Amino acid sequence: MRQWARYRLVFKVMFFVVLGFGIYLGMTPTPPTALPGWNAYFYHAGGLFVCTILNFLAFPRWYRWVRGLLMFMVGVAVEYVQSFHPTRSTDITDIYANTAGVLLGLVLIWVFEVWRKSRQPGRSTRLLERPPTP
Repeated sequence: MRQWARYRLVFKVMFFVVLGFGIYLGMTPTPPTALPGWNAYFYHAGGLFVCTILNFLAFPRWYRWVRGLLMFMVGVAVEYVQSFHPTRSTDITDIYANTAGVLLGLVLIWVFEVWRKSRQPGRSTRLLERPPTP
């Protein structure tokens, strides 16, 4: 993570640009043209997955639950605002897709943190320790 610290400002800018673009697309009165079917759910999950990963790169010291709650609330807020537009519709499956993207991002971050801790010299994790020999 130290080598990424010099790019922290870039990650912050990228996070806010992607977040702002997603909020703009989600809150415009006319929905963006998309193919029907699973593609819309892929957009929801993919957008919040990318935001969760960029959130980790921009703000690595945040607690996981804060990161997850923030991204979940962004998805719910966008769906809430869409309920006031007559040309948009809200759907619980969109919130499920948003949540799936956030959870997938949090799992990937957790796997990365476990992998990073296991590679630190002089440190070991319980999963990688050998049992004592008699």
